[in-house]
Amino acid sequence: MKKFLPLILALVMSLALAAPAFAESTPVPPSDAEEEDYGIMPLMDIYSESMVASTSGRWESPKFSATPGNGGNIRFWFSNTTGEAVKVYLFWVDSLGVDRIARSMEVPANSQKSAVYSSSRADSYTYRVVVEAFVSGGDITGSLNVAQYTKI
Repeated sequence: MKKFLPLILALVMSLALAAPAFAESTPVPPSDAEEEDYGIMPLMDIYSESMVASTSGRWESPKFSATPGNGGNIRFWFSNTTGEAVKVYLFWVDSLGVDRIARSMEVPANSQKSAVYSSSRADSYTYRVVVEAFVSGGDITGSLNVAQYTKI
């Protein structure tokens, strides 16, 4: 009995440690993702706003920076919860403080979309995002996420 109880305890502890190894599921690419821009490891959020809202037809994020060494790919994603399409622009700010369009996308009404900006220097830039209600100039609501990554 003295040897049986420690054996059972060791077995239970081993099984308890093994359970988290099976918790991770394989990610499924979004339906609009291109094969070359999927594979976002390691992924690092550099800006997130869960409550994008404006009644003036234009919303602007504050400036945010990428982290040097974390990859030259910037993915921006917008979930549009308004009844009309919006345009989403990712700008990078040059050394003179001038905004340059890195990438843009049109997000249909009540849907979501992402786009990727890739550059060998993308990890050294400062960025900002602008969302415009280009159809009516009216309300904008939704959520935004910007992430930096290295392709594997």
